[in-house]
Amino acid sequence: MIPVGLLVLSLFHVSLVGSQPTQSSQQAPGPPHPAGEQPPLAPDNLSFPWSRLRLPRYIIPLHYRLLLHPNITNLSFTGSVQIQIDVQNNTNWVVLHSKGLRISMATILDQNLAHLSDKVLPVLHNPSHEQIGIFSPRVLSNGQKYFLYIEFEAELAEGFYGFYKSTYRTSTGETRILASTHFEPTSARMAFPCFDEPSFKANFSIRIRRSPEYISLSNMPVAKTVEVHDGLLEDRFDASVKMSTYLVAFVICDFKSVTATTSSGVQVSIYAAPEKWLQTRYALEVAVKMLDFYEEYFNIRYPLPKQDLIAIPDFQSGAMENWGLTTYRETSLLFDPLTSSISDKLWITMVIGHELAHQWFGNLVTMEWWNDIWLNEGFARYMEYISVEATYPDLKVEEYLLHTCFAAVGHDSLNSSRPISSPAENPTQIKQMFDTVSYDKGACILHMLRHFLTEDVFQSGIVRYLRKYSYRNAHNQDLWDSLTNVQAQIMFLVKVVNVWFSERSHSKSEPLVCSMMVHHRNIEKFMMDRN
Repeated sequence: MIPVGLLVLSLFHVSLVGSQPTQSSQQAPGPPHPAGEQPPLAPDNLSFPWSRLRLPRYIIPLHYRLLLHPNITNLSFTGSVQIQIDVQNNTNWVVLHSKGLRISMATILDQNLAHLSDKVLPVLHNPSHEQIGIFSPRVLSNGQKYFLYIEFEAELAEGFYGFYKSTYRTSTGETRILASTHFEPTSARMAFPCFDEPSFKANFSIRIRRSPEYISLSNMPVAKTVEVHDGLLEDRFDASVKMSTYLVAFVICDFKSVTATTSSGVQVSIYAAPEKWLQTRYALEVAVKMLDFYEEYFNIRYPLPKQDLIAIPDFQSGAMENWGLTTYRETSLLFDPLTSSISDKLWITMVIGHELAHQWFGNLVTMEWWNDIWLNEGFARYMEYISVEATYPDLKVEEYLLHTCFAAVGHDSLNSSRPISSPAENPTQIKQMFDTVSYDKGACILHMLRHFLTEDVFQSGIVRYLRKYSYRNAHNQDLWDSLTNVQAQIMFLVKVVNVWFSERSHSKSEPLVCSMMVHHRNIEKFMMDRN
């Protein structure tokens, strides 16, 4: 894909949540609150308990059970979520993310699904940090697990983040509506309350309610579909593997698909608007080849039973690597043999290679925090060249890698450049990390490392990295340690790459910025004089 400090109570909205479940959650994954019409706990003397942008570390989400009912007619949705949490410090508060959601009910249950209070719980909002705090009158004890149950509603977003409305026009001029998601980097909180940071990996069990004329897709296959009420259907998806919230995805649409199977049995499907269905064949061929290639190259099986690729008519990024349900701009997925060019074919092949590389780099192993987003994007950018060169050598992608590296060097010589690993705390700073430095400079550094270490050592190192940190999070140092297991090489490599990753163009305009001796090798950094 391509405000810290203690806030006074007057800055917060206090939400005194009601006690009646919404219609969409009559069969929600948590029991309704037993308090009936009893009033909520009084919020007097309660102030928001957390002042930092990043969530506290002593509440760990383990499993989300999410129910959503999007209404395509009035462009809204209702939902409920039950989150199993592991408490690692005594506390009366659960702080998590929520943005633009109207919370109608919140309660906390113990492991036996008994409510901790006979009254509904107050919810405090900190809009500037996109956080909510739920107060429990009983202490949540260290070492215990609980269930947090929340009901909510909101409108489908008008933009391209969160759970948003998309449209397309048929050949007869009819406008049709679908609902789609884009959560990276910090927009899962716009669709459901969650611990919306990459290190809070958890399993997800998702249910989607829909009208029969639509289908729903998510990260995992549908386990079964049941009729609920008023002619609505509910798709119940298999539980996901452990993953970050930004990789959760769901789409409700009327699209058609083509399907094939990889050599290891993964079902691959390409979805598109019905009138563009015939333009999906090339993408299907590429996706199957790429998954086969990556499984062999990484020597790690793709961990899901299916991989869907869907062309979204209104999509801001080129594509998004949601695990098991990658979303694409139409021009990044659909190929018409009669009108598309060879450059279109190259672009589609590279984008698919990029997003499927993410299924390992980014999804299976995820950066600990957004300052190291290059671990996702730099690797995926580099692997798109490696994969296309291996699977479609006639497209001659190697010259594009050289062009990328030359362009990255030029960009890095400007005063506006930054270190590849830079501080990023708030959502605006995090979005700014998705730039040519993370993608292209990251890819070119990997290209240099590959030639420095040799192909075999480099490949073995990244396989070691993926195996060691599967379903976990990693830092820069974890990668360097995985690339070689010879101590002397590690020390030299760390010194070299720390310069690459911590330096940017100097604030002055002398051509030579620095020269450093490391093990009798010179590392020099040059820049352009912008004046």
